[in-house]
Amino acid sequence: MAQIGVLYRLVATITCFVCLGFNVGMCSESDALIKTYVSSSLQSNDGFVKSAKLKVHKISGSEWDSLVIKSELPVMVLFTAQWCGPCRVISPMLDKLASGFTDRLKFYTLDVDQDSDIAERYFVRSLPTTIIFKDGNKVARVTGVDLEKISELVKQFV
Repeated sequence: MAQIGVLYRLVATITCFVCLGFNVGMCSESDALIKTYVSSSLQSNDGFVKSAKLKVHKISGSEWDSLVIKSELPVMVLFTAQWCGPCRVISPMLDKLASGFTDRLKFYTLDVDQDSDIAERYFVRSLPTTIIFKDGNKVARVTGVDLEKISELVKQFV
C-alpha cells in the first residue's frame, strides 16, 4: 500500500492490485500500477501529487564522486534500471535497511541506462547489482536478488 499526499492535506491510500495490500516484497511505493492509477485518476498532477518519501535516493553520474567516492561513511549502491523487475524486489528491503542504519551507512540507487559510464567502470553486466564502497573503494558486491547476503554485508560494514 502506498500513501500519496494530495493537495498537501488530504492523504489517499492506494492499494496495489497485484499484492492487494499484503506487502510481501512484490510491490513498492514506486510500483507502476500505483503510479498509473494515480496519474490517470487526476485531471492534472502538476505538483499536487507527491509520492511517499523513500529512504534510498537515486543519484546521477554527476553526483557520484561527491556522494559515493568522497563519502566518509560506507555507501551501498544498487545499480538498477526502470525495466528491471528483480530490482523492484530489492528496493523495499533497501528502504527498510536505510531507515535502520541512517547515520552509519548511506544507500543510493543508480540507473544504468542513464549513467552507463559508471556501470561500465564497475563492470556491472547484470541487474540488480549491489556494491558497497568504503573510503572510495569497492569492498563488496552482490549480483542478483540475494536479500540475505545484502543484509549480511550491511551489518558487516556498519
